[in-house]
Amino acid sequence: MDKRAKTQFWLEFTIDIVSLAASTGISFLFSKYIWHKVDKTDTIHQWIIYCLLIFSAFLLSYFLFHTNVNIKRRSKIAEIANTVKNDILVFLIFIAFLALVKSELINRRVVIISSLFLFITFTTVSRYYLKRWLTGGYTQANPKLASYVGVLTTKDRAEDFISGLKEDWSINITGVALLDNFVENGRFTYDKNFEFGSEYTNEKIRTKKKIRFPHVVAKDVPVIATDIRFIDWIRKTPLDEVFINLPYYESSDVFEIVEELEGMGVTVHLNVPTLDNMLNESTFNNINCKIYSGYPLATFAAAVHDSTQLAIKRFIDVIGSLVGIIISIPIIAITAIPLLIESPGPLFFKQERVGQNGRLFNIYKLRSMYKDAEERKKELMAQNKMDGFMFKMDNDPRITKVGRVIRKLSIDELPQFFNVLKGDMSLVGTRPPTVREFEQYENRHKRRLSMRPGITGMWQVSGRSNINDFEEVVKLDCEYIDNWSLWLDIQILLKTVKVILTHEGAE
Repeated sequence: MDKRAKTQFWLEFTIDIVSLAASTGISFLFSKYIWHKVDKTDTIHQWIIYCLLIFSAFLLSYFLFHTNVNIKRRSKIAEIANTVKNDILVFLIFIAFLALVKSELINRRVVIISSLFLFITFTTVSRYYLKRWLTGGYTQANPKLASYVGVLTTKDRAEDFISGLKEDWSINITGVALLDNFVENGRFTYDKNFEFGSEYTNEKIRTKKKIRFPHVVAKDVPVIATDIRFIDWIRKTPLDEVFINLPYYESSDVFEIVEELEGMGVTVHLNVPTLDNMLNESTFNNINCKIYSGYPLATFAAAVHDSTQLAIKRFIDVIGSLVGIIISIPIIAITAIPLLIESPGPLFFKQERVGQNGRLFNIYKLRSMYKDAEERKKELMAQNKMDGFMFKMDNDPRITKVGRVIRKLSIDELPQFFNVLKGDMSLVGTRPPTVREFEQYENRHKRRLSMRPGITGMWQVSGRSNINDFEEVVKLDCEYIDNWSLWLDIQILLKTVKVILTHEGAE
């Protein structure tokens, strides 16, 4: 987690927990002394447990489901929606805790509801002003916390580059050195013996004003030097970091600068021309550079997910699959009788599917078709109503009468809890294709397999029987991958319950 993200995380944590304490205290006082909704038999011990539970719920929600999105990139609506969602989640967990410990205070509905509304109000208002403060003058108000930054670049790159750096409210750009005098035929080469003889200039780079709040004016960044004197400036000026964005083509062109700055203890950020060109052509902007086996390598990824949240997702999968298996066993046993009477044969259907990034595994289902279903599929391909690489048709004659019922109720999917327990699948993910479907994929289609496939997913809760275009399925799956979070999984699971109960989109 970088400095900006870490600072934002703890500032948001602080104002949220203070808001929770204030809302809980005010709600209790109003309920007891003004509304008289607190029972006289309630003990101090009960209220201490009440407070411990609500703060435990807050910590659990915050550290498991908090998404660290740059506060500047969130719109006002997204900020409010995110705040309300998080606050409601805290109180849902809190109510579950009260029920779990069988606290009588769960009946103090006025206290709980008023606390929730006050909590939402306080966090919404405080986060609004936090955003204004951070984006409007954090580095000026907190010079000791800000990172002092210098920039080495050229005139043609300066405005856009510095404007982009200003998007990070945790840094304070103190000056820029325009090193065009070291550029010849579009190539930068550092010459430590270069003497231009110019004085320090008062010219300023006029940056684009991208800050949202109208009362904030982006200050212009002064040009400190245009020649060898930039080294003196860096040595004598308090700088934590230096960003270098120059049109060099060989490491030797900038090696001496980087080495000298490193020797001063300054953190150096250096552009890599090859990556500049690749990023300009790439659809995605997720890139990370690390050293592997002594070699600096750049990692490109369409979507980057937090490893801690992925570990929590797997933990939830294991617990959920165990619960699902326990619930499923009696349902499968009851379903097996009419299913096998109508269509003798194996109870379970096993088929090879393609999982995460092309891994093969066997998916398990209750058999809802006649034994010769796969052989008859070739004869029915002309009636496929899907546009693309999936097969689906109305009134499929291969499905048994009992099969239609268990499909409508999604009972045929229950054995997949074993797939989840094994790790082949997740509770929530993308639909795993058959091997034959996968072999017809274009390169871009494989991205929908970059996460572990799931029993349910975005496609399943979006009215699957109404989606006949495979490209729409891919779009929904990629949308899930790009926006994945634990909260999104919970939303999909809740929608799945609704779909099962209403049979919406089922066939």
